[in-house]
Amino acid sequence: MKSVPFVLAVVLAGSGVARADQCQLVDSGTAVRALQLLHDHPNVLAYCEPCGDRAPGEPLRANHVATDRDRSGSYQVVIDRREVDLAYTYVQTGPDRFENLAHLAGCPASGVSPTLAIHAPPQLDDAIVIQPPPPEPPRTTYVITERRSVSFVALLGTCLATSAACTLGLFLVLRRRRLAMRPRAIALVDREKH
Repeated sequence: MKSVPFVLAVVLAGSGVARADQCQLVDSGTAVRALQLLHDHPNVLAYCEPCGDRAPGEPLRANHVATDRDRSGSYQVVIDRREVDLAYTYVQTGPDRFENLAHLAGCPASGVSPTLAIHAPPQLDDAIVIQPPPPEPPRTTYVITERRSVSFVALLGTCLATSAACTLGLFLVLRRRRLAMRPRAIALVDREKH
């Protein structure tokens, strides 16, 4: 009796390991390419063929996409606050076509289909259902600015000009003070001598 829960625990643990083994930890270039692909193709679905999934899950819209860096320097792609393995994630590139995110981003994945063709099930009645188009995902704008540095020659010229102006001003103030300190008697003419 005790061996059944143990076997069940081993099978469940093994399936969890199979889900996170190929392209969950990637380098920065692969992570950036995956983010750009998810930004351009926000409809995603999960399908793990090596895990024994019989059919893909329902397509969902990726609202929040980011990367997370671990201590080893590898990156994980996070979709709606859940870490995903790129090998088991597919993005919608056509009306009924989904492509493997790992293959598109450049991560070598084995045992997974590079593309999936998902056809909508036939409608029960012949009524035409018009669905509004999905809202556009918010676009991210990156602004790259360069800092302009002040050249050393311009800075040196400004310092020299300021120093020269201060020296000239000090010279003029001292000269005026020297003239002001002269006794007035020197300029007086003695009338008795003439």
